Amino acid sequence: MRTRAFTLIELLVVIAIIAILAAILFPVFAQAKTAAKKTSSLSNVRQIGTASMLYMGDYDDTVMPLYFFDPNNLSYPSTFGFYYYPMTMLPYTKSEKIFLCPADTADDALLSDGQGHGRFDPDNLYHYYIVGANPSYGYNYRYLNTVKLNFDYGSQPVSMFTGVSVSSLNAPAQTLMFAEATMKDKSAPGFDGAGYGQVTNTIGYARVEPPFAVTVPAGLPPYNGWSGSFPDARSQGQLWGRFDPKKVIVTWADGHAKYTSIQALKGQGTTELEVNRYWNGQGD
Repeated sequence: MRTRAFTLIELLVVIAIIAILAAILFPVFAQAKTAAKKTSSLSNVRQIGTASMLYMGDYDDTVMPLYFFDPNNLSYPSTFGFYYYPMTMLPYTKSEKIFLCPADTADDALLSDGQGHGRFDPDNLYHYYIVGANPSYGYNYRYLNTVKLNFDYGSQPVSMFTGVSVSSLNAPAQTLMFAEATMKDKSAPGFDGAGYGQVTNTIGYARVEPPFAVTVPAGLPPYNGWSGSFPDARSQGQLWGRFDPKKVIVTWADGHAKYTSIQALKGQGTTELEVNRYWNGQGD
């Protein structure tokens, strides 16, 4: 019996078909992977919203502070006494990974501890400080917190934050609490002793800023509103859509989560009260 082998032309045709199928399917697989990450991130913010409701239930409807400082509280030593909102909420979420979007994979040299440990390394000497200060979701702290300087840490005054009562908001369901954020284009201290520097990568950030420049109380950094131009993150208050540059996942003050246009978070009008209506509790 004679054995018939494939001809060169037949092999080339098969290879061409496989290449065409790969070109068609690979983008589909990539889109499916991105969609899965987006679903996971949306699940994260929903769980953060639920944890916020549990926290407020324990504290007479008062939202959590952006952070509190207690140098004697070293239950998590690598916080160095600074407990940002993810650390305050950790007893409710039971997981620090909830505060990290699967698409938030950027690191920055400023978060290195000087021993080769980066942002995601649990051996980083500042690990829990970074978990708290650089989550994927920023907090509307200017309106949901009050702030005052009430003691000195060394020679520097420390801002102390206190949450407001959610019942003081006219429209909690239209008041932004958390949203996808980045520290990109902000100045930050380098843990490795490099001093202050500008963050160049899209690492997460614990704060987001309203569109209209607010009156800055003592203890808060000055802020000029959504000034500048994209992709400078300061042009949109550090909001940063990891799945769509024009949209962010938002947790609202009533606990629900929604994918929202960044521009939809800027109210119509000319005054601070009007423009910041989705931040200050006024809503529509």
